[in-house]
Amino acid sequence: MPEVTARVVLEFVAKTGLLAVPDTLAPVVPGDAKAAAAEDDAKQGDQVEGSEDEDTSPELSAWSKSLEAPLSQIERYDLYMRVQSQFGTRQGVKGLEFPCVLVVINDDEARGFLLAYDKFFGAKEKTMADLENEAAGREAGSDRTHRLFYVTCGRAEKSVACVYYSSDPALARDATHPGAAEL
Repeated sequence: MPEVTARVVLEFVAKTGLLAVPDTLAPVVPGDAKAAAAEDDAKQGDQVEGSEDEDTSPELSAWSKSLEAPLSQIERYDLYMRVQSQFGTRQGVKGLEFPCVLVVINDDEARGFLLAYDKFFGAKEKTMADLENEAAGREAGSDRTHRLFYVTCGRAEKSVACVYYSSDPALARDATHPGAAEL
């Protein structure tokens, strides 16, 4: 049996008048005159005359896609947002402890901004700017990466496992950080 989606709930709420549908969501409720007018406003100017394509704004498109989420996912998201989930991000776990911790590391997600695990673990050479910052005593990406790695691994009471994604797995496997034993 398929799970009930947020769209089904929204349509029920709109059909029964149980609650007022926010103006933001009105365009995605089918059969609603107010929704049809709002959708037409969103399309105005975006559609070529005579075209039958249904162009929508990026916001409307995002809402439409998000409403396809099963309620079970929304419930999990709510638990996560209220810090009642067994999962957390680096921002949400500082100061907390857990029996077992899994740390997933992927430099691609950082997009080169602030963190560099490949450099931290020695799987990638530091840049001249990194070396100059370190020599001058200024904070470098490896310092921020070290602190984050320490915070995430330090949440474990009994065991910690790290999954490290690298563009060069063989080099990453063979590389060692000089202070890794201290972490």
